[in-house]
Amino acid sequence: MSMAELVAAGAPELPEGYFYRIRETSISNLKVEIRQQKGRWRSKLVADTYVVHKPEVPSGESVIRACERAFEGWQGAAAERAAYRSSLPFLGDHDPRGGR
Repeated sequence: MSMAELVAAGAPELPEGYFYRIRETSISNLKVEIRQQKGRWRSKLVADTYVVHKPEVPSGESVIRACERAFEGWQGAAAERAAYRSSLPFLGDHDPRGGR
C-alpha cells in the first residue's frame, strides 16, 4: 500500500519529508511508524504505535486507526515541546536580593 493509498483510505496526511512505515514486529504484530526522511537512504523515527486487531474491525481500518493514533501522538509531543521551549526563559535562580 502506497502513501497515497493510505491517505485516500483515511490516514492523516503528513508534511513533506515524512512518511508512514508499516512493519511486522517479532511477535507477529504490525507497527505503524512515522519517519522523517534524512537524505536518500536514511530516515529517523519520530512516532510509532502498534496496530490493535479486533475481530469486528477490518484489518485495513485497524491500520488506518493506528496511523491516526501515531499522528495524534506526534502532534501532541510537538505541542509539549513547544510549551517547554516557551518556559525556557524562566529557568534559573530567581533571587529577590539581586543575585547576592
